Amino acid sequence: HAEGRIAGKQAIKYILEKGAEPNVDMGKVEELKKAILAPFDLFENNKGKYSDPEVNTEYIMPRQFLHRLQKIMDEYAGGVTSAFKTSKSLLERGLELMGLLKEDSDKQAARDLHELTRAWENIQRMWIAESHIRTMLFREETRWPGYYFRSDTPKMDNDNWLCFVNCKWDPNSGEWELMKRDIWTM
Repeated sequence: HAEGRIAGKQAIKYILEKGAEPNVDMGKVEELKKAILAPFDLFENNKGKYSDPEVNTEYIMPRQFLHRLQKIMDEYAGGVTSAFKTSKSLLERGLELMGLLKEDSDKQAARDLHELTRAWENIQRMWIAESHIRTMLFREETRWPGYYFRSDTPKMDNDNWLCFVNCKWDPNSGEWELMKRDIWTM
């Protein structure tokens, strides 16, 4: 709600300062609408193929997708069931499984607006989860107490890693860029 309100206010401010209506490509708007509402169509077109609408090889329900995402993060990215421990090999396996989950992200189906919202939240969570795994893999040290323990690099290394790790994904190449950023102490 708060982010939507901020975005709305900034959009109005931009329009008022520019003094002209934005030029909107209605074809692009329709394309976005179709993509946003695709989980509804997927459910409606396939719900009758099996006796239980939640068990279907044509789609995955948002709750099921979320459970898969949580399991990857919990078991491979230093979650509570692994006692916040991970390693390079576990993180790499987590990225492999994240790739499989990404393939299924456009197979989420929605029966109602609540599930449609959950489907799109899942996609956002999936991107955040992948960036988290990548930053943990990039940072070759343990950040404990409070974050995670890398069993393959068990010591904190403040000489090299007392920094933020940022990442950026290039939508054109599909590549991730990871970089260190200084911490400014006040």
